[in-house]
Amino acid sequence: MNYFYLGRMPKSLQMLLRDAHGAVDAEVHAAMVRAGYSEIKPGHHIVLRNLGENGARPSELAAAAGVTRQAIAKVVDDLERRGVLRREPDPDDGRGVIVRYTDHGLEGLAVARRHMAAMEADFATRIGVDRWAAVRTALETLFSDHPILRTRGKNVETATTPNVG
Repeated sequence: MNYFYLGRMPKSLQMLLRDAHGAVDAEVHAAMVRAGYSEIKPGHHIVLRNLGENGARPSELAAAAGVTRQAIAKVVDDLERRGVLRREPDPDDGRGVIVRYTDHGLEGLAVARRHMAAMEADFATRIGVDRWAAVRTALETLFSDHPILRTRGKNVETATTPNVG
């Protein structure tokens, strides 16, 4: 629907995506609290969103999150105190560490993933399976390999966006 033609100003794409992000975060956080993971706070997501089951170096986490290594270290320290993460020596770098989930952290990750799957099933029920699949495919197509996201941790001024003209 062309809202401009109807004389109404639509919500900007930025606001739609912000609202979607906020709603998903709030839902997952609530599910985590219900499952007994009240120690996970919104500020922890800069690490948790970027840490897979196999772990990662703090520098990799910082680059993926687009923040400094110092910011990552602070969050990892907190999550380590809370029993969610642990640091292990990096076998490839005697001075480095790999950040990994503890068993408790992996259980929390499973809770979050199950809730995300349930949310997607709910979205599909609410708007129809085909429409949800189209939305998801469109988002993946537009953002999974976006040039700006590839530059996280690098000089963003040198990033380019695709020509759309």
